[in-house]
Amino acid sequence: MKKTFISAILMMATLVACESPSTKLELVTINVETDYPEKELILQDFVDVEYIPLETNDEFINKGWVKAVGKNLLAIVNGGTDGDIFLHDRTTGKGVRKINRKGQGGEEYTQITQIVLDEEQNEMFIVDYPGQKIKVYNLEGKYLRDFSFDENCYYTFVYSYDKQHLIVYKEYYDQPEKSCHALISKQDGKTVRAIILPYKELENIRYTGMHEKYGEIVAVPAHYLTIPAKKEWYLASVSSDTISRLLPDGNKQPYMVRTPSIHNMNPEVFLFPKMMTEQYDFLVTIKKKMKDNFSFPSVDLIYDKKDKSIYTYVIRNADFEGSNVALWESSLNPEIASYRTLHAHELVEAYEEGKLKGKLKEIASTLDEEDNGVVMLLKRKGNGQN
Repeated sequence: MKKTFISAILMMATLVACESPSTKLELVTINVETDYPEKELILQDFVDVEYIPLETNDEFINKGWVKAVGKNLLAIVNGGTDGDIFLHDRTTGKGVRKINRKGQGGEEYTQITQIVLDEEQNEMFIVDYPGQKIKVYNLEGKYLRDFSFDENCYYTFVYSYDKQHLIVYKEYYDQPEKSCHALISKQDGKTVRAIILPYKELENIRYTGMHEKYGEIVAVPAHYLTIPAKKEWYLASVSSDTISRLLPDGNKQPYMVRTPSIHNMNPEVFLFPKMMTEQYDFLVTIKKKMKDNFSFPSVDLIYDKKDKSIYTYVIRNADFEGSNVALWESSLNPEIASYRTLHAHELVEAYEEGKLKGKLKEIASTLDEEDNGVVMLLKRKGNGQN
């Protein structure tokens, strides 16, 4: 029988993490079966917005897919399969350098799944999912070193944790009970700490079903298991009812619990973190049931930390009249909560119709419809935990 595989996400000496001994906090409880009221949000009320027009010339033409943001640079790709990496100046948007090390050689990558920038060390980590390696280059594109994923394991949700370590999710498809978050060395990829989230029994988010045209369908909905925040990390697992926080002191603390338990649902409804800010926690529920268009039923939620209530939401951009902001992308690092790339032709049209304000209006006045897009970075506000 014909089998079709649809993957919606390819993002993708051991010490066990200790629970925090600090004062117990009341857990936030999310009922994944409740119909919550809608709340309208203004983007600028909960994040700082930074607009960066990407320079357009014969060498720098791209789709504006942001893979990494540093203090000085943006790393942009066209999707990852052509191997091109466009480094743009974060302040001006000017093209700095185009790098392509795609190939089958030992110093090359086969695909760009993720990029982690470490500007302080002048290094760039390329997560090569098909090649099951992380390749390390300097910011001029010179090969430095590489390290392999663990055997029968894939590394997803890879971020810079500190000067010495990356934080990753290690997913063992053949032995899912071994899957966990982990800190690995930036130098040789060795695991220095496994971070285990508690669960009662294993669950599998992978969907298998029959389609009258395509036969057996195997699909994985896009989801997020690691979310950086300003001073801490939010960690989730498909098998756990709890979303935990990894605190600055390295301790792990339960933060949010879902009800009913994932183990008592059929079909299962998963709960994942999406973006954490000072005032709002953005979450998504995903039902393990494929729709006719090959998507999965999902509901976007927020937890309002001020009034301790839960809502669905719609986000408006105060700089762009009539524009809703969809949170398609996960957090890029502890500073950048998310991003969107605004297409030049849409901005030109909106400018002509008088729908833009402030810096975005100023940028749009200089654009041509064929230009590269304008990257909109959503930066966390405040000096609090998130």
